Amino acid sequence: MSDHQTSYTINSMLGRLYLKNKAFQSLDLEAQQSIIQDILKESYNSDVNIGEILSNECFSKYKETEEERTISTIFQICSYCTEVKDNVEDYGREYNRQGFCLDCANKVFSEDEIELERVDKQ
Repeated sequence: MSDHQTSYTINSMLGRLYLKNKAFQSLDLEAQQSIIQDILKESYNSDVNIGEILSNECFSKYKETEEERTISTIFQICSYCTEVKDNVEDYGREYNRQGFCLDCANKVFSEDEIELERVDKQ
């Protein structure tokens, strides 16, 4: 069983670093992805849920932000396979969305569900 509290704590720290502290913005995308992947690798030492870490739950605390993407899509890291991909899209509604690459979305969702679950990019 996953340690949800730890997963959401890591998610919250990533959200704070991204939104409030703007810690990633001075780095190029590859350096940002490397940091996130290092955090994920260290997280494997705990019983965490990677999907929760890479969700958009952290942004629910910031009412003044219009950020709706997940940590997955911001950094283009799939929450299922945890690989850097250039085709990560958000699936689900409201908070606790998940970002999947196309290959993994096809594993997780049926063909009909993919279109229903995909978050509009508007």
